[in-house]
Amino acid sequence: MCPRERVWARCLFWARENPDRHCSVGERHPQDTGLSSFHFLPMAQRVTIRKRTPYNTTSNRRRIVKTPGGKLVYHHLKKPGTAPKCGDCGIALPGIPALRPRKYATVSKRIKTVRRAYGGSRCGDCVKSRIMRAFLVEEAKIVKKVIKQQQKPAGRK
Repeated sequence: MCPRERVWARCLFWARENPDRHCSVGERHPQDTGLSSFHFLPMAQRVTIRKRTPYNTTSNRRRIVKTPGGKLVYHHLKKPGTAPKCGDCGIALPGIPALRPRKYATVSKRIKTVRRAYGGSRCGDCVKSRIMRAFLVEEAKIVKKVIKQQQKPAGRK
């Protein structure tokens, strides 16, 4: 009988002698000689990798899932999609879902855009500032033209 079996037998003997008391994992038994003071737990269930690559990369993420039969298996996870960003300020465009690139190819146009000028490429605040800037630039051009016209007659006199 090996030392491990002896300790296990001692644990069983102690449990028979003290049926009202249950020891937790790691608790010392009164009869324990110090050879090993821990209960031996059953080994954890093994889980096999389904794909060939064992490396922990972003494209090879997995999660352990318990099946209805009580077996543990790996479920390989897909990469999360990235939402399109505003070209000016860089925030994620609100109203457009974060999908994988191939999924964007299959969904309709109304899902990929917002009904506005620069709908799928710029956010509302940036479009607003662009419109304001364009308006102010045009106003500045008109003011320059008016000032130039007022100075021409004054210069001829």
